[in-house]
Order: sequence, then structure tokens, then C-alpha cells
Amino acid sequence: MSDDPRMDWADAVMYGVEEDPLLRSVITLVILLDKEPDEAVVRDRIERMTRMIPKLRQRAVGNPLSLAPPRWEIDPNFDMDYHLRWVSVPNPDGTMRPVFTMAEQMAEGDFDRARPLWEMALLTGLKDDQAAFITKIHHSVTDGIGGLQMAALLFDFDRAGADLGPMPSKPKGETASFSDRIRQGVDFQARTTVSDVRSALGTGTDFVKDAVTDPIGMATSAGEMAASLSRMLAPASEPMSTVFGERSLSVYFDLIDVPLDDLKKAGKAGRGTLNDAFVAGVVGGLRRYHDRHGTIPDALRVNMPVNLRSPGDAGAQGNSWVPARFPVPMNEADPAKRIQQLHPVLRQARTEPAAVLTDQVFRLLTMLPRSISTVVAGGLMKGTDFVATNVPGPPIPVYFAGSQILRMLPYAPKAGAAVNCALMSYNGVAQIGVNIDTLAVPDPQELVADLKAGMAEVVSVGVPPAAPAKAAPAAKKAPAAKKAPAAKKAPAKKPASDKK
Repeated sequence: MSDDPRMDWADAVMYGVEEDPLLRSVITLVILLDKEPDEAVVRDRIERMTRMIPKLRQRAVGNPLSLAPPRWEIDPNFDMDYHLRWVSVPNPDGTMRPVFTMAEQMAEGDFDRARPLWEMALLTGLKDDQAAFITKIHHSVTDGIGGLQMAALLFDFDRAGADLGPMPSKPKGETASFSDRIRQGVDFQARTTVSDVRSALGTGTDFVKDAVTDPIGMATSAGEMAASLSRMLAPASEPMSTVFGERSLSVYFDLIDVPLDDLKKAGKAGRGTLNDAFVAGVVGGLRRYHDRHGTIPDALRVNMPVNLRSPGDAGAQGNSWVPARFPVPMNEADPAKRIQQLHPVLRQARTEPAAVLTDQVFRLLTMLPRSISTVVAGGLMKGTDFVATNVPGPPIPVYFAGSQILRMLPYAPKAGAAVNCALMSYNGVAQIGVNIDTLAVPDPQELVADLKAGMAEVVSVGVPPAAPAKAAPAAKKAPAAKKAPAAKKAPAKKPASDKK
């Protein structure tokens, strides 16, 4: 038998907590194309991608009674026609709504766990002969950045595309028998225990060394770590919003487009970053929505994925992130001041000391009985009001099977929140995919309008004030004309006397 490929601890948690469907973790990407792509090229590219990334041909095999994470195993019945569908959709009004409706239906449905955890659909029949490509993938396979790196295998820099050479060989694997799985699980537990002991011994040695050489610094670090762990693991099963309602599986997809450079300028003008400006715009929209419903809360709780990739991980397609949950203030109406207010809050979330212990936390959750780990994870996720995530995309136009990509829209999972706002930059535009729970927000179009207004007011921060118009110089008065001297009157003639 080959090596035992197990899910990472974080992936196993996201896979396992779906015993509660409200915690379903599905990433959906909607790509709008300027024309219908070449079907043969589409199939060729996706076939290549599944051969280059074996996980796309693997299914997750686990046992609810085992403490080991599920195992990735090659699907012996892999069927491309099941995972890739070609669909014609009616589009009488020429809008994106039919595309969003199809994407919503795909996102709401669960995966067939006996197959690899991804699906794709190519939609035709849109206005001006445009097409849309929808990809749905489980979060246990990859995160947003890893998913975009996978998708990059499909893209070209021009319509003609590159010659990719011979098709790679299919990945090979064997289906483990019941006895093989028991043996692999026991071996995995033994390896994990040895690894834990070595790690503990190493940590203990470092602890003693640091305590002797720098006792004050050690105490300070321990205190900071304890406070960070408290922030990371504090249960919060109740949302802070009194306006958002109960949670459901129903979703509503929409989009917000903002010029990327304008958002960067707003962040800089507000003494923050692009991400600070993005979150400030989302907060502004949520503030407007709550105000229209009669109350502005002091704060709302956000779940923000923090990327842990280093420059050397550029080609890694798996998961490499930690969830940061924290309250964000809602009391600032001025968008420039809001960016300044959020900057230190978001910076702390990205630099939490306890982030280095995330693997251990996920490992503990995985080793708990499935029902208990689901409850614990639900306590960490269901108290979230909204999710905000930011993924950088291609800075230049790219092509797919002979078609130019016009838009690249991300829709991240709600994961217990009322709304998820996911920003992906592409070709100079910040494209924000809005995923709304329609039970929590029964008027999703109104919330989208408020979010658009929130982003617009933040963008205005980066617009320099118009210079006051200069008054036109007053016209000079023409010099007054000199009066002509009055003509002298001729002396009146005396009447001539009559001579007789």
C-alpha cells in the first residue's frame, strides 16, 4: 500500500462539522466570459488540472469512530461528466441574475461524499453571446488563495493559449480495505503521539531555557499568549446584531464593483491599508442597514480568515489560514475616521500570537467525538454576524479556452454568519461577492444597496477635494468720457431800430 494521505487537522474540522448543515463550507467562484469557450479546450484543461492536482480525483474516506482525520483516496469511479456540466440558461433581461441563481443552487446543495468534492458548470445563452463558468469546491480541499492557484492552471495570457504538451498521466491509487484502514489509523495515531512527545520535549526545553535567560520576557510572552488564546477560543454562540434573524441554508448572491486604485487611495488617505478600507466600507453598509431598522449596535462580530502563507508557499494549493473572530466597532459615522479606527483592530487580528497554536486547536477538535466537536465549532462560528475576506487575483486580463474573463467573483461560505463579503481583485477592479442568508436578511437587495453606499462613501475618502473655483476678475471700468466743453453762446443781437 502507498503512504497514508490524511487530511490536515483544519481540513478535517471543516469536513466534520458539516453534521450541522449551517456550518457547510463551500467556496463558489463565478467567472463571466466574453463569449462561449471552446468545449474541447475546456475539457482538456480541466482534465489536465485533475491529473496535476490528485486531490481533485480523490474522495474523503473516514470513520466517525476513529480519532484519525479522514483519508484522501483516489476515486476508482471518477467521472468527468458528473463533475462538469454544460447548461443553457434563459436570460431574457440580459442581467447576471440567472447566473447568480444557478450559482446559489449549486452552493446550497451538499456534495456526494462518495465522489471528489468539487463541481463545475458552464452556462451559455447569456446576453451578447457571453458565458459563465461556475466552480464549487469544498473548503477541506483548499482555501480561497489555494483555489485561485488551482484555477490559474486553466488560464492563458491571450486567446490563442499556450501549447501545454502531452497530457499528464492519471494519478494512481489503491482503495484501502477495512483492515488496511484500521492498520493505517493505528499507525497514524502512533506517529502522531511520537510527534507530540517530541514537540512537547522541544517546547519544554525551550521553555526552561527562556525562563532562565529572560524570565520577565517569558512571563510577558506567556501572558500575551494566554490572552490571545482567550480571544481565539472564547465561545460566542449568540450574534451581537439584534437585527439579523435566524440562520438557514438559503443564500442570495450579488456583486459590488469598486475601482481597485480608488480603494487603495482611500486606505492610504485614511492612514490604513486596502483591507482596512474594504472592511470600513462593509461596516459602513452594515451600519446603514441597522440604522434603517431602528438600531445601530456598538459592535458586530466578524470572522476574518488570516492567510498564513509565506512567499515560499506560493505554489501550495491546500489550506493555510486561521480564523480570526473579534468585534468591530460600529460607532463611527465618518468613513475616514472609521478606517483609522479599524486599522489597529484588524492589525491585531492578523498578528495574534495564538495563531501558531491553531494546528493544535484543530487537532483537539478533530480528536473529540464528532457530535461534540460540531457543538464546539458551532459555538465558535454561530456567534458571527458577518464574514469579510480578501483574496488578490490576477492584475491583468486573462483568458479561458479562447474567451476573455470579464469578471471573477468569489462567494465564500457564510459558515454561521448572516452575510459574507469576499473581495477579489482582478484587472484593476475590486470585485466583492456578497453571500447573504435570506432568513437572517429577508430584504437582501436592500442590504446590497447599503453595502454599495458604504463602499462609495469610503472611496470618497481618497478623492481629493475639488479646488475652489477662482472668481473671474472684475472687468475694468472704461474711463469716463470727458465732457465736451459747452459751446459758447453767441451774444444775442440787439434788434435793429427802425429808422424813419
